[in-house]
Amino acid sequence: MLGAESAATFDRVADGEQIELTAIAFSTLVQARELAWEPPMRELMQKPESADFVWRRVQYAFSLEDPRRFPKVEVDWDPDDKARLRRYVEHGMTLAQTSLLGAGDNIRITQADFASPEQVEADLSPPDVTVGFMALLRQCYANDEDASFVKVRKALGKHLHAASLLEELSVVREWQHVHNGLLNKSLEEHVQERLREEGEMPGPLEGPDSLIVRDLAAPHELLRASWYGDQIHWGKQRAALADLQRDPFLTALSDLQSRAVALDLAHFYIGFAVLIERALG
Repeated sequence: MLGAESAATFDRVADGEQIELTAIAFSTLVQARELAWEPPMRELMQKPESADFVWRRVQYAFSLEDPRRFPKVEVDWDPDDKARLRRYVEHGMTLAQTSLLGAGDNIRITQADFASPEQVEADLSPPDVTVGFMALLRQCYANDEDASFVKVRKALGKHLHAASLLEELSVVREWQHVHNGLLNKSLEEHVQERLREEGEMPGPLEGPDSLIVRDLAAPHELLRASWYGDQIHWGKQRAALADLQRDPFLTALSDLQSRAVALDLAHFYIGFAVLIERALG
């Protein structure tokens, strides 16, 4: 789901009576928790509470320190690296102000009776808003971008290592660890796994009896199929996207999930931009 107000609603008519079921993300269970620190660049966002929703989950699932606590790095910056880092900070501020960060995209599934096919209604942001946001996100996400998260992290890490700033380097490596986690499993899955580990969810962690709801594919696969099968390029991922979208329900669900992982990653990249801003001083 994309935010605190997002949900998938199911309507069914049984024995002449309409039944409405609303599926809410398991991670809603952690929304009563206090934030350990305020979400990065919250003041720039059109709907700041959407950042609260994301960062409560991030802080629950991972052990990240407030990026505002990162110290200024007193080194002789390579000019190209410094320009790359400054660009990343500026781009993080641009991402923070996008309208899609506060979108309440959702899907509604209606079924006349148990024998009838499902009817899917998707209430999603317009294509221009979505594709524009994805293109902005890609500049942080794609390794071949000159100011991507990976290249910026490596540039900062290089200077920290050269200056023997090992404590600061360990903080940056923790951000790298979380980034790897968010590429391989959705934030929602990480939260559910933590809930299971703490006894807040019943059942096993894996297997057919597990209650953990898994996405249709790993986040990096969802984004690759969406971006290069339709949104950014009608290219080599068309077959992969078609496999994810085999029927109207899966089409809406894969779209919703790819949006959700994109938004979670955007908040993560915004957080790292604040860390970079502190490092530059």
